[in-house]
Amino acid sequence: MAEHPLWDPEQDTLPWAEQRERQLRAFDGMVERLRSHSVWRDRLASVSGTMTDLGLLDVPFTRKDELRAAQSETSEAQPLGAFQLVDRHELAQITSSSGTTGAPTYFGLTREDRRRWDRAIANAYRTAGVGPGEVVAHTTGMAIVAGGLPYADGIREAGGTLAWIGGQTTPRMAMAMERLRVSVLVATASFSAHFAQRCAEELGRPASGLSVRTVIAGGEPGAGVPHIRQGIMDAWGATRVSEFMGLGDVLPALWAECAVGQGMHFTAAPDVLVELIDPATEERVPWEPGATGEAVYTTLRREAFAVVRFRSGDQLQVTGVACACGRTAPTVRCVGRTDDMLIYKAMNVYPSAIREVALDVAGAALTGTMRIRKDTASQVRFDDPIPLEAELRPGLDASGVRETLRRAEEEIRRRLRVRVGIEALAAGRIPVGEYKNALTYVKEGS
Repeated sequence: MAEHPLWDPEQDTLPWAEQRERQLRAFDGMVERLRSHSVWRDRLASVSGTMTDLGLLDVPFTRKDELRAAQSETSEAQPLGAFQLVDRHELAQITSSSGTTGAPTYFGLTREDRRRWDRAIANAYRTAGVGPGEVVAHTTGMAIVAGGLPYADGIREAGGTLAWIGGQTTPRMAMAMERLRVSVLVATASFSAHFAQRCAEELGRPASGLSVRTVIAGGEPGAGVPHIRQGIMDAWGATRVSEFMGLGDVLPALWAECAVGQGMHFTAAPDVLVELIDPATEERVPWEPGATGEAVYTTLRREAFAVVRFRSGDQLQVTGVACACGRTAPTVRCVGRTDDMLIYKAMNVYPSAIREVALDVAGAALTGTMRIRKDTASQVRFDDPIPLEAELRPGLDASGVRETLRRAEEEIRRRLRVRVGIEALAAGRIPVGEYKNALTYVKEGS
């Protein structure tokens, strides 16, 4: 499959330092506009004169719970709460968070916001492999969420032919994949693998015999894990898996992986400023290969609903600062979320890290679908081995892979310094939805 040209060559190849200067100048203009709104006036009191990187550190963070709390009191004039910046008659569209970490929050867009979102999301999809001639299957059935209608608009803007098949029965979705000769599948990492199996069952032949050659996987960490990536490619007969990530609070598509495949590029630079911080000390982390930190975002031109230094909770690892594709934005992998962090005795660990080590050792026996069982939704601490439910590949049973799973448990202990107890399940036992699948769950009756 031919690689599609850059969406915005001038913007995509601008040196990162120069990009940063442009963003800070744009932030100056946004600050002046926000000062007229009561919710931002005091928060931006420390900002004076022309903004610099150093000055940005004096601006307080915005947190998810603040946005959610502000929507506990709404009115006819302010249906989006205190952070709404425009008159309700200027709102052209409302989107929603998925609500996976609490009650959903709602965000408004003006017509100009929509135009800018379309272009920004299109850049991400072009980076990930969408362009003219591609038939793109969009699998979510939830139009209002950031990964719903905004993604559909971005796919069309990028030049792709949109086939929004989500929200139908599985047989109808499978039929559409075959008849429309879909070349690009957009799904979560877990659903893309699950859907390949369901398509094979419905169509009576492997999904690898269909026309899919690119899988764009977002909504949850996983597509960057080599075992999971290879499994998705094998299932679909694909030549490329592109990881994809965004936030409804900020912009639905912020990061997308190019054909080089070394990580996701930041594709939203004209509209969003991104920082990397140490989540514990809140100090800035440099964009250097190997560096890890939490992504913090500032919207630069959003009219209806802005955020400044928004703590995303997404933990990123920088994989590169130069790329053969010509794009100059850093590349990253998402390694987990702050609110997913677990504690085994005195050691912190991300569920995604446990999954990655388990697959390194026992990938030949596991499908890649797994989850950690918690006693309560608020449980973070484990004093006994962390219970990890993991699906076996079809045809295998627990007795035949017991030694392999024991070696995986030992390797997790050695590398991550936590103990887990792997519980083998038959393939298909763990539910997989089309939109955001958590790596932890609360057992029934708790």
